[in-house]
Amino acid sequence: MKYLIKSVLFCVAFTGIFVVFSFVKGFIPATYERVAHGVIGILAAFLTTVIFLKIDRKQFSTIGLTFDRKTIPNFFTGVVIGLALMGLLAAGVLFFSHVKLEANPKSDLLNFLLMTLPLLPLAFMEELGFRAYPLEILKDRIGTRWAILITSILFALYHIANGWSVASSFYGPAIWGLIFGLAAVYSKGISMPTGIHYAANLTTSAFGDATSTVSIWTVKQTQAATTNSPDLDWATILPAVALLVLALVGMELFLKRTTSASMAFRNGSNRR
Repeated sequence: MKYLIKSVLFCVAFTGIFVVFSFVKGFIPATYERVAHGVIGILAAFLTTVIFLKIDRKQFSTIGLTFDRKTIPNFFTGVVIGLALMGLLAAGVLFFSHVKLEANPKSDLLNFLLMTLPLLPLAFMEELGFRAYPLEILKDRIGTRWAILITSILFALYHIANGWSVASSFYGPAIWGLIFGLAAVYSKGISMPTGIHYAANLTTSAFGDATSTVSIWTVKQTQAATTNSPDLDWATILPAVALLVLALVGMELFLKRTTSASMAFRNGSNRR
């Protein structure tokens, strides 16, 4: 219970410090607002981490916050995973909502990548805030499964505090939180979940309406989409359920594998 409380307090402190620091954005031009939001969030998450590590008398390395030769490869592995997952989900949404895609004449790939660059610090900020200290202190005390589930719920509550609806927060960030948490535990750090997080948001930003000057594609309603409006619910529900099942099955397979490996190691040590 002690570590659960500390994990919750960390997320509350991070959110509070972030809100306080965000007042600085009032002095920053609107053009740089998204970049400033991410940078301020990183500073808030970093400061919160430093405070809690000082209280615990621990180092950054104890919660996986180190930069080594695996950091960059893990990040790009995460990007590939995020693009694959979100690409499949986007395809499902398009199929069930009966809409069509058209190339956006107001944008191109280079413009898209430059304009969406602020998504990177935003992703890193949230991974630092939820998949570093909170996940690590819970993982060693109550187990990986519960640590991932609890931090995913905290991630959803954070989005609710930021104005998201309860439903959107739980079938979006909470489910993705399972994927991010599993990636953090598997890779022993936050570079891989940051890559997944960035790529997922990047893929979402690739689709926009006719007025968008950033997205690569514009989404247009078809006659089927307007006459079959009940299907629009399935367009959000089914991809979310599919991702939830994938996350839970992946987590259980990972836990089973790590448990088997741990038991084999113990048996080998006992024979010696």
